[in-house]
Amino acid sequence: MRRIRHILALLLPAVLGSCINEEYEGPDPNLPTRTIVVWLGGDNNLSDETVRKIEALRQGWTYTGNKCLIYQDSRDGARLLRLRGGCRTTPTPYVETVREYGAENSASAETFGRVLREVADACPADSYGLIFFSHASGWLPAGTLQKPQTPPNRSRSIGVDDGGTGRAEMDMADFADAIPGGMFDFIVFETCLTAGVEVAYQLRGKTDYMLASSAEIVSPGFSPVYPSALRLLCDTSVETRTALEGFGRAYMDYVAANYTGARRSATLSLIDIREISPLAARTQAALRTRSAEAPDLSRLQHFDRPGSYGDSPALPRFFDLGEWAELWAAPADCAAFRAQLERTVVWKSATETFMEGQNGFTVRRHSGLTTYIEQEAFPGLNEAYRRLSWCGAVYGY
Repeated sequence: MRRIRHILALLLPAVLGSCINEEYEGPDPNLPTRTIVVWLGGDNNLSDETVRKIEALRQGWTYTGNKCLIYQDSRDGARLLRLRGGCRTTPTPYVETVREYGAENSASAETFGRVLREVADACPADSYGLIFFSHASGWLPAGTLQKPQTPPNRSRSIGVDDGGTGRAEMDMADFADAIPGGMFDFIVFETCLTAGVEVAYQLRGKTDYMLASSAEIVSPGFSPVYPSALRLLCDTSVETRTALEGFGRAYMDYVAANYTGARRSATLSLIDIREISPLAARTQAALRTRSAEAPDLSRLQHFDRPGSYGDSPALPRFFDLGEWAELWAAPADCAAFRAQLERTVVWKSATETFMEGQNGFTVRRHSGLTTYIEQEAFPGLNEAYRRLSWCGAVYGY
């Protein structure tokens, strides 16, 4: 095994290294370099969609001295790909297969961490970005989006792999632990229900920004805008926050211009993870002066669609953080909380309605972050929630 690793260490840089004679016109070549990792966890019912996303990414690729590696796991196995071309000598972008992994669990933190290390070793850069696509259920323990009263063993599910011996889901804490400290400038989540304050807090120290959705992401997700907007994420001449906001606006504008009815549904928010610890402190202070009477949950804005996942009882679990604080905290503390929330959520956008006619909802409020609120109907979820890092910081559990 040690010999195999040694051979890979010699071969991967040669395969993944800079394109020989690839010339480009664009940003100053002396700009900071960037490597983007695209994670397509599609060994599930998203397998065909990973193929379409690769094609959309290929169409959007322009070589500017930076690199884009794609990990694709589908029904026929996992592989590492690289976007090539898109330059003066090879104008048409193409996809190069770097390595075939065969069947493996892409919803495993071990697999995720191993691939990140391989890419970082072979494609060192001044900055890194991650685009993560798969199924997800925010902070919820694996399997409890569908069965909320199932006693949870794990928490915070992201990524699903239906191959092998059965369904696997990655724990969000393990996902975060697999990322080397401070590795990413940004993480773009093309996953459902991920813009939760619990998720954001788990990623502190791992990334500067995260772009995510409070609600579900309706298929085909970001695929229609990759051909025009991928360049924003690759261009280090643009400030990271500006680039991410531009990418988010491109998606929201596309949804507004091209979809009608239930498909005209989207939420996105850009979160500065460096501000998440101060937000926890402000939340804790607000809770000290909270109203004796808990807010009526039926009045709160939520971003999930209870009853749409086979869940029973069909009750919301993803509530708007800002509205909850306004109804719960004293006015003075609420003002300080709101100011910190605005420093944390630096951009947000939402359609007026979400999945209208399909057990959807009207978007009255959208602070850019969701939160769970304990409910008597979900004793197992309540117990799991108290084990989260966010709860430890805010509630002292």
